[in-house]
Amino acid sequence: MTLPDNSLVNSTLGLINGDIFAQQLAGNTDDVWGADSALTLATVASLTHGYNLQDIMSKFEDWYVNGAYTVDGKPQSIGRVSRLAFEHYRANHDLYASGSRLATDNTNGALMRITPLVIYLEAQYGQDFVIDDPAMLILHQVSGLTHNHPRSLIAVGLYAMIINRLLSGHRLLEAIDAAIGMAYEYYANFSSFAAELPALERLNKPDFANMPIDDLISSEDIIQSLEAVIWVLVNSDSYQAALTLASQVAGDPSQILALVGAVAGIIYGHEQLPKSWLNDSEYAEIKQLLIDASDSGNFTLSEA
Repeated sequence: MTLPDNSLVNSTLGLINGDIFAQQLAGNTDDVWGADSALTLATVASLTHGYNLQDIMSKFEDWYVNGAYTVDGKPQSIGRVSRLAFEHYRANHDLYASGSRLATDNTNGALMRITPLVIYLEAQYGQDFVIDDPAMLILHQVSGLTHNHPRSLIAVGLYAMIINRLLSGHRLLEAIDAAIGMAYEYYANFSSFAAELPALERLNKPDFANMPIDDLISSEDIIQSLEAVIWVLVNSDSYQAALTLASQVAGDPSQILALVGAVAGIIYGHEQLPKSWLNDSEYAEIKQLLIDASDSGNFTLSEA
């Protein structure tokens, strides 16, 4: 069972490997991953059959209740904001009211699982999807299942714009510069978002990449997470170097390692990804999930 070499597979394997590394740093010697990987796999599984917000949430619920998309089939720990969102949905079954709109709840849970959706939206809406209101609405809706404050949505939008530029062939620094400009231009058109744009101020500084590592922190805050991920990627030159540098950022490395792995997987590709754990038969289901997703065509940009 050979996995295809494409952005979806490389970003997903990159994310899982980053997550496994985070678990190992925390003392778990087995090749296991946490909630970030499981919810990313749930997103892939849903989008393989097209976009359906209800189906995405149902698969999240299957993970939350039954341990779907995990190594051992057991429920995993999850951040407070996502947990409350899932509990709120189970009580009210309202997809558009589950995610928190509180400024105090701008944590990184939605950001960590969003990469497959970004690749899906580019495939479905084209390379300009990041300025296409219907596509951006989908991005915000999926993020909003757990995190629905404008600051979180802007952070997810900026991340999507960076991935969009990378998938379009831009180098990393070019992708970041272009994405920040696009984010300011797009979100300034909406009053609720415009009020949160100052949160991107540090990322918008021309010398951001040269700041000392001691000025960063790996935390659950979505802006701090995005800053740390971008800084690490700019200051590393290989997949493994990116993970190693991410582990050296102050705070909790598990807050950024999975996302660093996802983006590094796109940048450095199939050959740099450690995949030894995939040889074990217990991971055959994950490989088949990624093969089915690739075969669906839903994550591949049409040449037409």
